[in-house]
Amino acid sequence: MAEVSNAAKTPQGPIQVPTRLLMGPGPTSAHPRILAAQALPLLGHMHPPFIAIMDEIKEGLRYMFQTESPYTLMISGTGHAGMEAAVANLPELGEKIVVGVNGIWGERVADLAGRYQGDVIQLKADAGKTFSIAELKAAVAQHKPAILFLVQGESSTG
Repeated sequence: MAEVSNAAKTPQGPIQVPTRLLMGPGPTSAHPRILAAQALPLLGHMHPPFIAIMDEIKEGLRYMFQTESPYTLMISGTGHAGMEAAVANLPELGEKIVVGVNGIWGERVADLAGRYQGDVIQLKADAGKTFSIAELKAAVAQHKPAILFLVQGESSTG
């Protein structure tokens, strides 16, 4: 039998992560309460305590978005995963979707919406520029879309 090599053995002590203030579009710094929660034992997604925690989070999201919708939920994934979940689940096939395209994220939404067989109307602006309320109202009045999709922070344009 071959001998076990320790050449690639991993460090044995705790991982040392330096404290940094992250101020970019992502990742961002987490509140100490969040960091403490991440150190707690894991729960299964069907355990009653997990469901209670999710219900509390959903209630907070409903407050934040000022909605009573029981379908408010969070996505455990990247911003791109949330974006695709919205595009994949909100429109019906062939419905009009006006997408504000002023950077790479708007382009990705337009591409995704087309792949999900939406009738995509691109409202374009130069990278880093915003859309005026008048432009948005005109696009909605002209196209009468089921969805208006705008990117809040185009990280690709600073």
